[in-house]
Amino acid sequence: MGNVDCKTYVGLITRLMASAVSLEGSEVHMATECDLDFPVGEYLVIESSDDVKYLARITESKVEDIYSMAKTPILSLQQELAMGIKYIPKFIKLELIAECIMDDCKPPSTPPRIHSMVRAPGEGEVAAMLSLPSGGVMLGSLALPSGHEVKDNYVKLPLEALNHHALVVGTTGSGKTTLLKNIALGLLTNHGDVTVMALDTVGHYNHLILNDVPVKVLIPVTRNWVRDLRGGGAEALAKSLARRIARRYLNDVFKAFGLRLGKLRIRIKGRVSRGGGTVVVDEVNITLNGGKASVTLIPWALSTRSVLYRVHEVTGMLTDQARMFYYRIIREVMRRMRGGLTFKAVFQYLTSVSDVQMSGRQLLNYEVIARNLGIHTSTLENILRTILAVDESNIVDVAYGGDNVKLKVIEPEYGKILEPGYVVLHLVGLPPVAQRIFVYRVLDGVYGFMGPEHLRNKGRLAVVLIDEAHLFFPQARSEDERSMLERHLTRLTRLGRGRGISVVFATHVPDDLNDAVLQLTNTKIVLRSDEKVLERLNVPQSERRFLTVADAGVAYVKSFTYKYPLYVKVKPIAYHVG
Repeated sequence: MGNVDCKTYVGLITRLMASAVSLEGSEVHMATECDLDFPVGEYLVIESSDDVKYLARITESKVEDIYSMAKTPILSLQQELAMGIKYIPKFIKLELIAECIMDDCKPPSTPPRIHSMVRAPGEGEVAAMLSLPSGGVMLGSLALPSGHEVKDNYVKLPLEALNHHALVVGTTGSGKTTLLKNIALGLLTNHGDVTVMALDTVGHYNHLILNDVPVKVLIPVTRNWVRDLRGGGAEALAKSLARRIARRYLNDVFKAFGLRLGKLRIRIKGRVSRGGGTVVVDEVNITLNGGKASVTLIPWALSTRSVLYRVHEVTGMLTDQARMFYYRIIREVMRRMRGGLTFKAVFQYLTSVSDVQMSGRQLLNYEVIARNLGIHTSTLENILRTILAVDESNIVDVAYGGDNVKLKVIEPEYGKILEPGYVVLHLVGLPPVAQRIFVYRVLDGVYGFMGPEHLRNKGRLAVVLIDEAHLFFPQARSEDERSMLERHLTRLTRLGRGRGISVVFATHVPDDLNDAVLQLTNTKIVLRSDEKVLERLNVPQSERRFLTVADAGVAYVKSFTYKYPLYVKVKPIAYHVG
């Protein structure tokens, strides 16, 4: 076959079948006698002339012998076996991916010449012909649908694409968490002006400590944690709380995964409020593995005064009618109440018996307020349920009163937390309502902080990694919840993009994920998934048979930053258990 030596060249474009390029696609055929495998999805280079070459991908590999071509009938298996196999050249169907004139590569507009030589690509040649970005965060090696890597060709996601947000989908064990942790480590290692924040419901994202990454952990403290603290003095109370926080954290993140740590050193940073009497623990610093790794635990809780008038923003539980009257009702309660203002106290007041009697019974305070303001009692009952849910989250008004001193857990200052570096929201063991309140409140803090921060420094980025995204941005159960969720999503993504905020959502159940997330993410990274999931994500039928059985770490990537969808092989570079 002329110059087809099966080393430099593996085949040529045959005259036997037509080569066609149309607006819908392109198709050419290679003939070869090389005793090589030609797996579907493999990249080949067609040399049409000295200045023109094509990147092609194998879409079909056909092997026939001469009897098959001649349609020779077979009357028995004995006859089949007795007839010697006489191979004709293999015919390989190719899809043209790019047409390159010199180094300028574009979608193909003309077919290659008949008898153009075909060869395997050289080092880095596929990435160059695909015009893959040279900068950004590393996703992995370019791969075939089978998962085999295209040697020396790498895929990076530019920061511009990250700023237009990404969605990672895959079944449990497909490699979602590994990919997100790789992205975090890549950003922290190679981009100085970035804050990476990970929402961690399991404990995996804290393990970047073992990659020598300093970690700040926002750790919600519940009222149960401070109920039985020991120690009467300020220092004793602070140490008691710090030990409890550290112990819970280390159990959740390391002991639960069977990880053994070296010698630990725990230091506390706290303060006593002006006038004395109230102790606040600002930080609990833990040094691990003999000083090689460190984590800063930052206790977090809300106060009633900080969220009383923003309760719908952190719960989404108020109906439209309840929101209309909520502020008037709260003002009325504050006017009537005596004593400290807490969600618990507000709920107890509203459900207490009033001195007003009607139809032979004493009305409850919320019924009196509803009557006076002309509001249906069902509206007040919706407000009551919302106030009760916030109170029972146990992350509001977290304090311990001793004999001479009081300990209080507060909402920290987000400006210090969100300085460049790595931040984890520790959600392990937190009830769903408390998780959502915590997440929505902190994400609002990110949005508020990054406005002036990005205005001062256009290179300043905040990347939020939201694993198990369906827990925080689910399909809405009501119109009221939908409006709340879309408000958060709009602020975080559409408006947040102008503030340097990038979001990577990840889920294994996209059907449970809010539809707006699919619309707002311009990069889709799909790992092993069920057929129905792939169909919903508009993955072509031709690719689904690979992705339903793909190995862990094999991803199909579609993004505006790439001219064509790609397969990527993701390998763990960040420390990962599981």
